[in-house]
Amino acid sequence: MVCVVLLAGCGQESAPLQISGPAQGTTYNVTVMAPEGLTEHALRSTVEEVVATIDKQMSTWRDDSEISRFNAAPANTWVEVSKPLAALTEQALEIGRDTGGAFDVTVGPILKVWGFGAGASVPTALPTTDTLNAAREITGLGLIDVRIDPPALRKKKAGVTLDLAGLAQGYTVDRIADAITEKGASRFLAEVGGELYAQGEKTSGQPWRIGIEKPASGVRTIERVVGLEDAGMTTSGDYRDYFELEGRRFSHTIDPRTGRPVAHDLRAVTVIGDSALAADAMATALLVMGPEQGLAYADAHGLAALFVSGGGDAYTEVSSNAFSPYLEDSP
Repeated sequence: MVCVVLLAGCGQESAPLQISGPAQGTTYNVTVMAPEGLTEHALRSTVEEVVATIDKQMSTWRDDSEISRFNAAPANTWVEVSKPLAALTEQALEIGRDTGGAFDVTVGPILKVWGFGAGASVPTALPTTDTLNAAREITGLGLIDVRIDPPALRKKKAGVTLDLAGLAQGYTVDRIADAITEKGASRFLAEVGGELYAQGEKTSGQPWRIGIEKPASGVRTIERVVGLEDAGMTTSGDYRDYFELEGRRFSHTIDPRTGRPVAHDLRAVTVIGDSALAADAMATALLVMGPEQGLAYADAHGLAALFVSGGGDAYTEVSSNAFSPYLEDSP
């Protein structure tokens, strides 16, 4: 959500093919270099078909989506869903377990208590212990069962909900990239809401140059530039979505392990991975973990991650060992 694409001149090559449009409450942007016969109409139709299909499966903002049907279903009942939704849910639960619960796709009830997520409103008072505990009772990775064949989901308690927002945009980017590749494109940048995937070089010998935004409220400046090729990238931050109450700042980044907004000074995490989905989920998890635990986890698992902490005019950068090859001088 906080990445800025830096598009330079294209030299003697034909003009790139560029399209954009609405997707999942935000926008998509796709740039194809040397399209070689791929038309704008064909590209737009391909991308919008992917977006529409995933929206029907995974959008919590529409009542007729598969995920909304599951969320409205009673406990202990298998709800038939598409295979992609079942598979992605299973993957999300695995990521949650691997991160010790720092990533949790059942955290919706807690988010709502704190005034975040679909249908929530900013609270006028902090949640009581009883209210928070009640939300935590219906939150947890073990409360959803997944069946792949035939694909279905089941909740173990009434009130349990599933929200794949922490990786749905990354997943969408990957599916767009697959669809574009099937159309014959080999050099392109696909982005949805800041989650992106870069395929091939932008120009001969040059990767796509991506700007990482400084995590400062009210301004848009570049913190760091990286070169990206055949990789996905996501930046997660807490510097725009928050509220203030009783003289305190409450981040939309909720730690599922405590049920409370994170209290550390980590403002943004950028992750580069083999897919946009992996980068999306891990950026969220590392932001929850915080600067020290997050960096330790990234290094232990070979993740390419950049951590930006602080505020005002005093920001500090720390990167994992695997992130070093992606660093370039800022413009």
